[in-house]
Amino acid sequence: MKEKSRGLAVTWLSFWLNIMLGVLKCSVGIWVNSKALIADGLHSLVDLSTDLAALVGLTMAAKPQDENHPYGHHKFASLSTLFIAATLLLFCAVLIYTSIMGLVEGRPVSPEWPALLAAGLSLAIKEWLFWRTRSIAKMEKSQLLMANAWHHRTDSISSLLVFIALLAVSIGGQQLSFLDKSVGIILGAWMGVEGMKMLLGACNDLLDTAPREEIINDLREHVMAVDGVQAYHQFRVRRVGDMLEADVHIQVDASLTVEAGHDLATKVRALILENHPEVVDLLVHVEPAVDEHIKDVGVSDLGNCP
Repeated sequence: MKEKSRGLAVTWLSFWLNIMLGVLKCSVGIWVNSKALIADGLHSLVDLSTDLAALVGLTMAAKPQDENHPYGHHKFASLSTLFIAATLLLFCAVLIYTSIMGLVEGRPVSPEWPALLAAGLSLAIKEWLFWRTRSIAKMEKSQLLMANAWHHRTDSISSLLVFIALLAVSIGGQQLSFLDKSVGIILGAWMGVEGMKMLLGACNDLLDTAPREEIINDLREHVMAVDGVQAYHQFRVRRVGDMLEADVHIQVDASLTVEAGHDLATKVRALILENHPEVVDLLVHVEPAVDEHIKDVGVSDLGNCP
């Protein structure tokens, strides 16, 4: 629970900092007529919606099971990630369009020192938020927090490119003002790729796509570690938000009592849940170790079946 509170705390901090940075960069950008700085400010304001989505996702996912949600509320986290990705893609489309229009219009940029200060301040704050949120996301194994962390990274890179563009115009003169608009196009394309990756990942989770093979292998290695389990098959894992659900069929000595077979299933379940707190639930089905139940595809104490 302590880590969960850290996730909420850093997201609330991000929310208030995005308000400050968004207003600051948009105001200064309008003053100096910088399309890149205005776009960067709008990016920070768009991040407000992603912070809210992360807050809703984290809060709802922590709710216990109820009559209408017997499997819990964990998929709210995936739904929130989907919203974050869709918002980012929309922002990228608007950013590319406005930057192209800025190039066509050819309006000059007046990169006064407040513009450079605003971009530099945004770079420092958003980069710190990225590392802080990323650290907590790793501790919690939270895809939702990790998505929000990478959103901070896109904002810090955005501010870095804006700072470079404004500095170039300040030193080289108005003949380099096209850099201001070009940065917007580059940022829009790059962030669009990242947003599409996030969108596809959230869709995969909502469609119960299996996680990476190494994640599954980390879980299944504990099944045969329980003395008395002779084989297993149909080990399945799916994501439910930031957590995992799994089920497995184990084969045990056919002469065991129902109670003894149940005890083995309980040990398998306890061993996996103890070593992998990211697994919210595990269903273990017990079968007798006879030819009828030993599958061609599975694992037994004789080794991997073909």
